[in-house]
Amino acid sequence: MCAKGVKNESYNEEARELDLENFRSRLVDITQSIEDPRVRDNQTYSLFSLVAIIFCAIVGGANSISAIHRYATSKKKWLMMWLDLKEGVPTYDTLWWLLVRLDPSQTEEFFRQWTSTLSKKEVEDMIAIDGKRLKGASNKNQSESLLHMVSAWSSCRGLILGQLKTETKSNEITAIPELLDSIDIKGAVISIDAMGCQKAISKKIIENGADYLLMVKDNQPTLHDEIQNFFEQAESVKFEGVSHNSFIREDKGHGRNERRELYVSDDIDWLPMKDDWTGLKCIVMLKSFRILNGVTSEENRYYITSLPPVGERIVRVARSHWGIENKVHWILDVVFQEDLSQISTGHAAENFSIFRRMSLNVIRLDLDKKKSLIGKRQCAGWDDEYMAFLLGLAAIKKF
Repeated sequence: MCAKGVKNESYNEEARELDLENFRSRLVDITQSIEDPRVRDNQTYSLFSLVAIIFCAIVGGANSISAIHRYATSKKKWLMMWLDLKEGVPTYDTLWWLLVRLDPSQTEEFFRQWTSTLSKKEVEDMIAIDGKRLKGASNKNQSESLLHMVSAWSSCRGLILGQLKTETKSNEITAIPELLDSIDIKGAVISIDAMGCQKAISKKIIENGADYLLMVKDNQPTLHDEIQNFFEQAESVKFEGVSHNSFIREDKGHGRNERRELYVSDDIDWLPMKDDWTGLKCIVMLKSFRILNGVTSEENRYYITSLPPVGERIVRVARSHWGIENKVHWILDVVFQEDLSQISTGHAAENFSIFRRMSLNVIRLDLDKKKSLIGKRQCAGWDDEYMAFLLGLAAIKKF
């Protein structure tokens, strides 16, 4: 088998067939809740079979609809072994039409139903929410064509929990509460950048049983200025007499030195708008110093949080939020070539983006660290045994 993490002697034909059957059964159950956009007299292929082909192809390296069709053609014999394909594999037009016409809200619901069975680890979950524009699918000259996706990412599990489309970045404000309602966040800590620093969002998070760490910038100018002024005064007296907790961390490597100093205070009775923010307990300042090639830079970030004043814990949440950029957005662009994708007709771009994120989740369920994500995609495309192994992981209750 392509993946060394699965031993041939233990992963035999019986195990492969069981994995495929479990995946098939799970897929049939979930796709029954999807509204099929095809007319009833034009359904040569079952919806679950088409979804399975699209999903497998993207896991196995397909980054376009043409590539999905090439995968189906090359894997015809294997696919016909376990899918309902009495007429052979579907044509390019069949696959294109489904991706273009399928209502993305149905695809998103399919995604959420699948991930709703994720078993939480016995650790505090940290969920980062952030947006990403699909550059290749957006026409820069037509604002109405912009495709911006807001995703929720569990840093503890390394998996994307859900996503929603917004027309522009500013519309994240209305999309985030809807996304929060669509996933289980109870007991988690939600981190969002300044765009999500909204009273309604803090209230939604607390009502759904979670805590928050929200970055504060100029979109909340009065709050930002009050927090900044507080910490500037506290620094001027070296925090003497100021109720606070701090945590300092230094990292060195690759010719770069970084130092982070976090200060958190629950002394907020003086804050005029403290009662406007549901659950607000503390204000935070994170100072970052970086020395790169002999040049020193400094940046201060400010936050509000419903967490107690424990600096080390808050640093952990802040650092986990940065992971969505390099462990999700960067991976989607480099491994799945999302920003290069020119798919734009109908709903195809949005549907494809959802399948990409589902595929990334499945690939990450294989914990073999000896192979890169690109390598695992290649193996899945080349090796039917390894693909069956991944589908088996996707079928069990933790995904």
